[in-house]
Amino acid sequence: MRSIKSLFDPNYGDKFPPTSSTKGTSATTRAVDELIALGNAREDSGDVAGACEEYHRAIQQAPDYFRAYLNLGNALQHLGQTIDAAEQYRHAIELNPTFAGAYLNLGNVLMVDRAFLDAAANYQAAIRLRPEWPDAWFGLGRAQEEIDSAEDAVGAYRETLRCDPAHGKAASHLAGMLAKSGQSHAARKVLQELLSCAPGNAQALRAQAELDQLSGNSEAAIVGYQQALVATPDDEQLYSSLLFAMNFCPDMKQETLLAEHRRYGELLARRVPASNSRIAVASGNPLKIGYVSPDFRRHSISCFIEPLLRHHDRSIVDVYCYYNHFTSDEITRRFAGLADHWCDIAGLSDETVVNRIASDGVDILVDLAGHTAENRLGVFARKPAPIQFTWLGYLCTTGLEAIDYRLCDFHTDPVDLAERWQVEKPIRLPDSQWCYQPQALLPEPSKLPRLTNGYWTFGSFNQASKLNSTTLETWGQLLAAISDSRLRILGITDSWLAESIRSRFARYGISADRLDLIGRIPIESYFLIYRDVDVALDSFPYNGATTTCDALLMGVPVATIAGNRSIARGGMSLLSTLEMQDWVAPSRDKFVEMVREHTQAPMRMETLRKELPERMRASALMDGQRFARNLEAVYQAVWKQAVQASAP
Repeated sequence: MRSIKSLFDPNYGDKFPPTSSTKGTSATTRAVDELIALGNAREDSGDVAGACEEYHRAIQQAPDYFRAYLNLGNALQHLGQTIDAAEQYRHAIELNPTFAGAYLNLGNVLMVDRAFLDAAANYQAAIRLRPEWPDAWFGLGRAQEEIDSAEDAVGAYRETLRCDPAHGKAASHLAGMLAKSGQSHAARKVLQELLSCAPGNAQALRAQAELDQLSGNSEAAIVGYQQALVATPDDEQLYSSLLFAMNFCPDMKQETLLAEHRRYGELLARRVPASNSRIAVASGNPLKIGYVSPDFRRHSISCFIEPLLRHHDRSIVDVYCYYNHFTSDEITRRFAGLADHWCDIAGLSDETVVNRIASDGVDILVDLAGHTAENRLGVFARKPAPIQFTWLGYLCTTGLEAIDYRLCDFHTDPVDLAERWQVEKPIRLPDSQWCYQPQALLPEPSKLPRLTNGYWTFGSFNQASKLNSTTLETWGQLLAAISDSRLRILGITDSWLAESIRSRFARYGISADRLDLIGRIPIESYFLIYRDVDVALDSFPYNGATTTCDALLMGVPVATIAGNRSIARGGMSLLSTLEMQDWVAPSRDKFVEMVREHTQAPMRMETLRKELPERMRASALMDGQRFARNLEAVYQAVWKQAVQASAP
């Protein structure tokens, strides 16, 4: 996770040294100056609590010296005591309302506490005092972005860049907002302008790589992330972005993936303290299970977490949820009600989270994010729990020796083969590694559209980032082979990307009128689109999971390819659980032939469409109780084994 420092203010925690020339103060004696200087020195040595003591002493001797309050506020902010820090900044403002730095730092702590409107007001106050201050303009942009004032946020970021053309964070945020609104060409222009004056700027390089990733160009994204890492080699989240992007490359070898993930794990292990967690033999029943995730909210992963939380047997497990995201919605609130213990950890340091988990006495800690955004692998590297798993959010190894096991199934991770794919020990659940519950009410499935339309409609429901050139080429071959067919692709929000896709299919001889590119839509409308689709096409090598389950529950079969690594075998796993192996092509070369064969029997497809929803509901894929019992048995088995191994 990006630190609060990197999110908001590059001068976060700066000290304000004493000065004898400050007007309007009643205490500028040498003794008070020495206390502040001593506090500064203790901060520099890492003794922030000791620095607070010196600043308190300075305030006691000179209660009208605003710089002492500023320094105390910064030290408290560094300690995570944002409410107390805000109080000190307000004292400083009362004593000297013309000092812009106090307003900026108050805005920063208010951002941490999610008081975005108040934060914006303080950034604006700083700007009134220092109109050309890029840090204040950037903070204002962040606050306005959080309160969904997109136009004002874009304006603030542009002002930041006017004041400082090399402000990488402003450029990356501005590019992100432009891309989100479908203006990726304008976003790239912003980044290119910054890189022309600051060629090695890590934020801009990273933002450019993210744009490449979102458009399905993982090869370019990998190059961009690698360049950014040259500038910031200690950025763990940036390294995670690189590893994540590597999974999207069709030609990426499993051996290369493993080597790079292992390298990440080794680098991280060298940076973190050694583990002190121990097996508590007297614990064990119920086991304390901790789940760490940024996705306890409206997110595709939540569809697979809720059935487990809802069906866990509390006589067997005591459930702790550690939530690593600032967003809170109705699903977050529902999950909080399903957990026995809930803790918001977004913005907290790894050390703080580790101490919380250790004090909770968690027996088994489960990572649900892997190398996806907002992960907390830094916490897992410190091993706050004696047994650690990774599962669900990332179908690849984390590379961390500190994580003992990776949950999977027999389809995604074949026995004696997948052991060579990962650092963790694979534990295969007996049915499937997924258990699904939709996060919306579904409409009634429709009849096979082909029977009414007179042509076949294929559909893609996965993210645009998964639509690499190899996938699109294969789909172009499919449309060419089945002349009475069309393709509907959901999630194409950018006009530049839409035109790029149309141009690519034109090279395959597919006219634009056979393509229907749809942008972002509400979840209720999303499920209605399945009623107009005959066959859903799975992306590869990065398969879908939630979208595959959505399609199957709506009666739409999914065509996939069995890949050579876990992340490329998810579709095969889901379909095999429903005994639909005939929808799994053994290779890309066989994909078009397989789908074409199915389209030769429209009435058989209609029968399957009627059967699929009930087949899904009756399967292990939607049996939350069965899944929970299977997973609890795994937890109990590994715990028992660990206790026996730790016995003298």
